[in-house]
Amino acid sequence: MRFGIIGSRLAGAYLGLLLRQAGHEVLLFDNSAGREKPCGGGVTPKALRTIPWLADRRLPHTVVDTLRLLTRRGEGADMRLVNPIHVFSRSTLDAALREDAIAAGARFFPLRASRFTAENRKWTIFAEGSAFEVDFIAGADGATSSVRAAVASRYAVSDLSLALGYYLPGIHHQNSVIAAFQEPGFQGYLWSFPRVDHSSVGIMRWLPHAEATDLRERVARFIDSHVPGPSSAKTFYAATIPSLSVASLRAQRVCGPGWALLGDAAGFADAITGEGIFYALRSAELLAQAIKAGRPADYEQAWRRDFGRDLLRAASLRERFYGSGRRGGSAVERAVRLTGRSRTVAQLANALISGDVSYDRFLTMLLVKSPWIFREYLQRSDS
Repeated sequence: MRFGIIGSRLAGAYLGLLLRQAGHEVLLFDNSAGREKPCGGGVTPKALRTIPWLADRRLPHTVVDTLRLLTRRGEGADMRLVNPIHVFSRSTLDAALREDAIAAGARFFPLRASRFTAENRKWTIFAEGSAFEVDFIAGADGATSSVRAAVASRYAVSDLSLALGYYLPGIHHQNSVIAAFQEPGFQGYLWSFPRVDHSSVGIMRWLPHAEATDLRERVARFIDSHVPGPSSAKTFYAATIPSLSVASLRAQRVCGPGWALLGDAAGFADAITGEGIFYALRSAELLAQAIKAGRPADYEQAWRRDFGRDLLRAASLRERFYGSGRRGGSAVERAVRLTGRSRTVAQLANALISGDVSYDRFLTMLLVKSPWIFREYLQRSDS
């Protein structure tokens, strides 16, 4: 079969590589492939453990073994990561995967694919004055996906978050990632990730309540307080990322006759953390497996069985996690406090970050181990 893949970053390039390895013809389209991806670039232990390409490909990165959690009141907790996070520059990571797909035989076109038509079980891709006929079209072109707009519908504003920030020259807090939470009701957080030759400092907030000016001011204050040295050479970035609600996740369809969506174009991102790298790569694997089996439509149920439950749980917990508790105060602040004062909570959080337990399992274990957690909290409070 001949596949047209729109978008050649992680999801698109990985799908192209897997399809070429299965003997299919692959056309990759992307007119912005060389740009840096606006995100932290952290690759979770689960992704490193379960995605073969990440384990086999050696690329420059930093290794983070500490997660520093900060609250708006200045409280903090440093959590040692049993399984470190690897932080990549996304331009490096994306380019390496794209190069491997091309080396395997995929044809790359640095063109903007803007229109798609279907006729007689074939698709025509129109890209900057040229037309390409394919048997199957895959949308891996991000949250503003033109493929999604053509085959389904664009995201509602309520299903997006705004992310913006700066790339800062130099490596700051080299072995730690910072997550700085804001006031109760602020659905999102500020991050600082150390990359190989620069740091990515940014902030994310659910789009219905996000204002760019406010977010930029928050990032600027954080840089002034936590990142030493001059920041005049910083480079601004901004993007939208999917943050689908439970209803949207349940209702959406990411494949149909001759088409499929993956990665951000399919809404595959954690609604609490915004993490999407694992889901981009895993969705490419699941789609490739369904195609290899000759049943592309099976991809819909495959992603729901594989990681859909965790995405649903994150979406259902978002407001509770970022909101105020029943007795006032911030749920996030209590979570940070518990992580810093309870070894059991830190261990469970480590397991969640590593991908060893799901959100459901994490919540169950918090309840089961609550007597130990309460005792540890009191002991640390008295010391």
